[in-house]
Amino acid sequence: MSRERRSSTPTARRHFEAWLLETHCTVIAASAQMESMARGLSILGDRQEEVRGILRTHKAFPQFQHNTVLLAQNGPRDHRGIASEAMRWFGKEVAECRTHLDLLREELRWIAGRPEIAGTGLAVIKGFNNARFYVDPAPRWSRDLDLYVPHWDAACALLEILRERGYGFDENECPWFKAEPERGRAEYGQIFLVRRLGDLYSRVDIHFGTYSAGFGEYIKPPLTNFYEPAGPDLSYQALNPTGSLLVMFAHALSDGYVAVKDINDAASIALTRSDIDFDLLSEELHRHALRPQARVLAGLLARYRNERIAEFAAELRRIGGPRRPSLWRAHDRNWQRRAAVNAGHAFRGALRSRRGLLDALRRAVQCAVFYNRRLAVRVGSRSLVERVLLQLMARADLEHWRLCPDACPTAIHTGHAALADIPPSPPRGGDAGSRMLGSLRPTATKGVTIGPADLGGQLMTIGKDVFLCSWDQVVAKERVALAKRVAAERASDGDTTTSAGTRADV
Repeated sequence: MSRERRSSTPTARRHFEAWLLETHCTVIAASAQMESMARGLSILGDRQEEVRGILRTHKAFPQFQHNTVLLAQNGPRDHRGIASEAMRWFGKEVAECRTHLDLLREELRWIAGRPEIAGTGLAVIKGFNNARFYVDPAPRWSRDLDLYVPHWDAACALLEILRERGYGFDENECPWFKAEPERGRAEYGQIFLVRRLGDLYSRVDIHFGTYSAGFGEYIKPPLTNFYEPAGPDLSYQALNPTGSLLVMFAHALSDGYVAVKDINDAASIALTRSDIDFDLLSEELHRHALRPQARVLAGLLARYRNERIAEFAAELRRIGGPRRPSLWRAHDRNWQRRAAVNAGHAFRGALRSRRGLLDALRRAVQCAVFYNRRLAVRVGSRSLVERVLLQLMARADLEHWRLCPDACPTAIHTGHAALADIPPSPPRGGDAGSRMLGSLRPTATKGVTIGPADLGGQLMTIGKDVFLCSWDQVVAKERVALAKRVAAERASDGDTTTSAGTRADV
């Protein structure tokens, strides 16, 4: 079979993707890596479009460019010419990434300087936090700014100032909320906001309360236990290396695979920090069943010829165990495997919590359906198959959905583009809209009211913003019209910003 034919098979494409990412898009910690990258760079010239697609999917343009610049400046002399040429391959994408990061940094400075945020416990987590551990933070790209606050009141304050600044609710990811009061877990969740500035966009993700891990689990210790100063004279906090790794492994569970950014973040932590509490990390990864991804990451770091990274990888291997998990992969964005990984985690989590075999099976089925569900918001009626899946995924007591850690309907804002063509229902005394308005009742959560619910959905408001909560992001036209009428009446004393969608990743 020819080389061209082999490269067209799915297996060959996956191998090429893994080789590209692990050779050209990882932190350079030894001269042997640079020599390997130099030898491989010569075969990429004829495959630029394929390389461009892989780098876009994995958000790896900045790291590839950074490594190529280093190779052009300090690599083997015989390869500096092609490295200099490769620096120009993706100039447009790299420039867009830099502009995007500059905008997010400016937004973070603006948010941190607002007096309403003082004392809220604001912290940066995930990408922006992990960039602090890099010797040179330039290659660590982030699509969004992940902000964490410990309580809902702080999330409300952050949400209010961002809405006033022109942020709308993201159309591609809808807000979600959970709680487990019987175990001392107040409301927690995530809100996704986007602000458009011409061709640019800024996206801020607000994480509040307990940090979720998988379908029905969450990280037990508060993230505030891992706070450390983000830097001198900065008014927000950051996560220390132990907390950063714990969040990284929880996020890998949500994705269903170990990403190249996880390799780089871990290698950078190993190179720049020696204050990792591996005993605590081992305890928490065991407690939350996050050891498989630690074992996969240990194998990926083992190829480094660097003493500090080798010691770090050995600790992860000790934590993760000797066997490589069968379902876990690196760089593999396979949604079916993601569903299987998370369903298995939900099943084991229910058994660990002594919820019984039947409840564990229910959670696993709910999780598998949840991770294979339709992600786009759609107006209309459900097909027979969708109604069956809804019964499997949903709890009948949707009215109490906010009190279930394994219930995760999403909140669709009435300004969502998919609802744009549906006008508000006209007011008529005694009609369904009037009854809906009259049935909205406050909750124990500040600024939140809810209406009656069934499997079809539930009306929810946060301040002036009105949402339709749905298990599968399918909503009926009549409900949308009524919800828009509620939104219009609540906004009658002022205007609110509509939702917005993000463009494709660069």
